[in-house]
Amino acid sequence: MISAIVLAAGTSSRMGSPKPLLTLGGRPLLERVLETVRDAAVDDIVVVLGHEADRVRDGVSFDGAHAVVNPAYIEGMSTSLQAGIRAADPRSDGFLIVLGDQPFVQSATINTLIERRNRSQAKILIPTYGGARGNPILLDRSLSEDVQSITGDQGCRAIFGHHTRGILEVPVDDPGILVDLDTPEQITRAEEVVRTGRSIEGLVAMTEHDRSHSHPPGGAMRIDILQVAQDLRARNEPFVLATVVRVERPSSGRPGFKAIVRANRDLVGWLGGSCAQSVLVAEGLRALRDGMPRLMRLTPTPGRGPPQEGVVEYIMECASGGTMDIYLEPHLPKPQLLVVGDSPVAKALLALGHLLDYRTVLVTTELGERPSQDADLIVQDLARIPEIVTPETYAVVATMGKYDGSALQVLAGSQAIYVGLVASRRRAAAVLATLSDAGLDGPARARIVSPAGLDLSAKTPEEIALSIVAQIVQLRRTSAPRELPVSNAAESDRAMETDVVCGMQVDRDSPIRATHSGRTFLFCSEGCRARFLETPEAFS
Repeated sequence: MISAIVLAAGTSSRMGSPKPLLTLGGRPLLERVLETVRDAAVDDIVVVLGHEADRVRDGVSFDGAHAVVNPAYIEGMSTSLQAGIRAADPRSDGFLIVLGDQPFVQSATINTLIERRNRSQAKILIPTYGGARGNPILLDRSLSEDVQSITGDQGCRAIFGHHTRGILEVPVDDPGILVDLDTPEQITRAEEVVRTGRSIEGLVAMTEHDRSHSHPPGGAMRIDILQVAQDLRARNEPFVLATVVRVERPSSGRPGFKAIVRANRDLVGWLGGSCAQSVLVAEGLRALRDGMPRLMRLTPTPGRGPPQEGVVEYIMECASGGTMDIYLEPHLPKPQLLVVGDSPVAKALLALGHLLDYRTVLVTTELGERPSQDADLIVQDLARIPEIVTPETYAVVATMGKYDGSALQVLAGSQAIYVGLVASRRRAAAVLATLSDAGLDGPARARIVSPAGLDLSAKTPEEIALSIVAQIVQLRRTSAPRELPVSNAAESDRAMETDVVCGMQVDRDSPIRATHSGRTFLFCSEGCRARFLETPEAFS
């Protein structure tokens, strides 16, 4: 039995009103947190209140949870943590410590922590994202006495040093574990995320920056950018790794600072100034389009010297001035070989795909006792095929007649470049006839290549797989390259304006704006806005 303890007793001194009552998407912040906890596999929910407890009780629905008041909340988080454990169901084996200002944590993350606890001997389970530790944390009941010894404004992390062998870090695909909302600016940004449906990874970077205020040379960043890059590569997602390689003072950037530009325009990390973000995203998307690395220079005096090959210059609009050289390294997705079936031909295909550095995906409803070691991803539900197929997917159905039709029904209408069927001509004709009777149209059926592979007179499963891979390589190398769905799709989803000073594309939600002659102008940075206000007529 697991009890969730939701900590919501703080004074919210920076907010001007109780943080639990601040609205996000039209609902109180605490209510959103409680909904997540209720949807997870917890058996008991305790909410610890303190500052303006009565007002919070009146403004939040506690359905399924019971609230307790910590009269000593002013003494720090430790007292609320202890009050929550005292109020929890005495039958509980563990305590899930939830922060009341983390509305983006997923219920699935909580369930993952609980499942891992049930399968391990760990006393403390900590979720991680991109190598960074986050919240909530799952504690074993045996640590109750240790928690009672914590003092001041410390949380349960105060006891970690005494139980290092009992800690289990649990990687999760949930950036929400790193986002707690502590400032009005963060609330505003979170509201924008909820309203637009954007990824919250940019909010992760913002909250980290607000905690540390700046990243001094050699200082540790909570977000491990290289780990984030590794996670994106594992998901076969395109991105650009940006690294500051040189600066001329004054500049808030430092050599070694890193950030990631994703295909959806999200920026993860911080390079040393908000004025660099707009140009970094724009140039990063160009790098994803053409696949070429480049050096981007932000300088107050662009174009002063002769052009340098491989260097792209932009004006530095930060008030601090200075120059930053940023190396942009695009990481493009691998081609994906999706194999349906667990037959000998399927296994040989996966082995060859792995050898050629394709991302290999095995889709099978009958996973054997010894599944292929060459599959980067194994999926046992045919219904998931549409979400896995990408514009760089080459799909081969090799179930040996078990569920060829079901797989082809999905794949023939997908965005896969190639759809092959391993079958004799007679069986292929029967499968296509069945698909026609099921309503699959002619153009979709015509996409199915059968028999799959070049005519090499192949006999063995390995030779058949070789002929199919050869056909895929031939198609890939002789076809026009497909443009990655980066900027066009992203920009169509977001309304953009042009900064009239520097020419950069700016989100219409940008708060950096000015009005002149009845027209509102948006800017990528305060520097551009200041230049505009000096002589607005020059830009109107």
